[in-house]
Amino acid sequence: MSLRKASLHKPSYILKAKDLRNNEGQWAAYNSTGHCVLLAGPGSGKTKTLTIKMARMLTEDVKVPRGIACITYNNQCARELKRRLKTLGVDDGNRASIGTLHGFCLKHIVLPYAQLAKLPKTYPISIASTVETNSIQKEALGKTIGIENRWDIRFDAYRRTILDRESGEWRTKDEDAAKVIEAYEGILDEKGLIDFDGMVLIGLHLVKKHEWVRKSLTARFPILVVDEYQDLGHPLDQLVQCLCFQGGMRLLAVGDPDQSIYGFTGAEPALLRKLSARGDVEPVELKLNYRCGKKIIQASKAALAESRDFESGHEDAGIVYFKECSGGLVDQVKYVCDTIVPEALLRRKGRGLGDVAILYLDKNDGNIIAEAVSQKDWQFVRIDGNNPYQPSPVTYWLEDCAAWCAGAWKDGNVRLSELISRWLAFNERLDSSLQHRHARTQLVSFLFKHRTPDMKLCDWLSKLLKHGLQETIDSEPRLRDDKDKVENLLKVSSANGKLDTITVAFFGGQGGSPDHLTLTTLHSAKGLEYDVVIIVGLEQGRIPWNNDSEDTLREKRRLFYVGLTRARHEVHLLYSGWCKNQYGRRFNNGRSQFVDEVEKSLIDE
Repeated sequence: MSLRKASLHKPSYILKAKDLRNNEGQWAAYNSTGHCVLLAGPGSGKTKTLTIKMARMLTEDVKVPRGIACITYNNQCARELKRRLKTLGVDDGNRASIGTLHGFCLKHIVLPYAQLAKLPKTYPISIASTVETNSIQKEALGKTIGIENRWDIRFDAYRRTILDRESGEWRTKDEDAAKVIEAYEGILDEKGLIDFDGMVLIGLHLVKKHEWVRKSLTARFPILVVDEYQDLGHPLDQLVQCLCFQGGMRLLAVGDPDQSIYGFTGAEPALLRKLSARGDVEPVELKLNYRCGKKIIQASKAALAESRDFESGHEDAGIVYFKECSGGLVDQVKYVCDTIVPEALLRRKGRGLGDVAILYLDKNDGNIIAEAVSQKDWQFVRIDGNNPYQPSPVTYWLEDCAAWCAGAWKDGNVRLSELISRWLAFNERLDSSLQHRHARTQLVSFLFKHRTPDMKLCDWLSKLLKHGLQETIDSEPRLRDDKDKVENLLKVSSANGKLDTITVAFFGGQGGSPDHLTLTTLHSAKGLEYDVVIIVGLEQGRIPWNNDSEDTLREKRRLFYVGLTRARHEVHLLYSGWCKNQYGRRFNNGRSQFVDEVEKSLIDE
């Protein structure tokens, strides 16, 4: 056999691993054999390193039928990992279980072991929808502290941070929070429901209390991979301690303390630093940034206001623009639409709207931006709390089905086998080969008959609901929240809805398209990258607030840092020097101190 033919028969990961050799950190992670923590900055190739390493471990270190469990921060992260692994010949479900922390706890701990451990729950377990949890939260607040209109984020953070209910800290640190949470969980139990945080807390309880649960999980998954470790907080950290340092699982954790921006949910960057400092863990740092130009890296260091030794992995200088628009956010957005975006599209050959992102603070800013962009007749993807429909595993799957029907069936960008696999995973109640065959045939028949890019989304979705989707979301207890989201999607795409004009092709592009401008909050931008990043609303008193605590100010710095490091070539920073609060009062505090610091750093450099 010739050398060329021999190389063609090598597994894909071996061929791809050659790309890691020239990076000391990536190569060290690839060759690690024990517990390993990969400290990876923006644009450092951490996802490439992670997926190639996972493919190697599945092939060389884990014998069939055992597999690897991979926990990610959200469904979007899981989606990207699955896509990358497919290019290496690894399919989700084929010995690689990839999903969120609550999904892992529900599927692999709570559902198989809760009843065996005789936990006092109603079986089969049903998942509370968002509508149900909001209603129960209101009821719990009214029963305890007499407030019925707001479930403060402090309750969520408390529930995710103080995990030992027997400790004195649970009652004394925030007595009201403890009372509200106990009342809330009591009502959930009465109704035979668990919520998303409950999945994790019950899973952690089972793993901590029962050695046989730990042994069972380790037997199935001898390796645990955790992506974005810094964002997953105390429950994940304790789960890792139990499964890896007590139960015997091997750990590969990836994260970046500088990108920890979810402190309000209970995330703590110190947990990742502490993990990497363990004597039985090999820490590996990735310092080269292959994404950002040199000036953008310099700006990002200034944003953190801490010493970092990041270096650019290429020769592109990058550029940072500063623009004052005196008329407030509306004026800023007008300038973005009239000047920045058109000029940016002309500056680099082949650049499209999909290479540009507008980043902002919250959904209220998103409303102003979306209205202005709509007037330009630009197609766009919106990622914030006022997105017309909210993402879930089923809506992500629907986007991919739409993409397949809109033309991806020709180019192979979305594989039919993957759509079928995910469809069958939703239908857990089906227990016979005949039922599986019917569900598979029903889906394939629908998809082949509805390869209609110009069909209205409402009509397409209505037909799919009649071809089995409605029965599935009605029947599966795990899909109660997804059912609400699918029904809302149908509503907003129907006559007079916010999306009543969109087509199958447009909907199929929501996962990312070269023709769609991205509008996203700074928080939701993490994990994404673009040629051009435009950040608006950079006013002192908003980003950051004037009265931020030291810890909060550090997190706001990390948030700004995340925004800057989404860009490959251009960053545009826009401000007006004033802002208004929720009551309409104007504050003339000048532009954000972060912008001042970045500009000074670039001038000094």
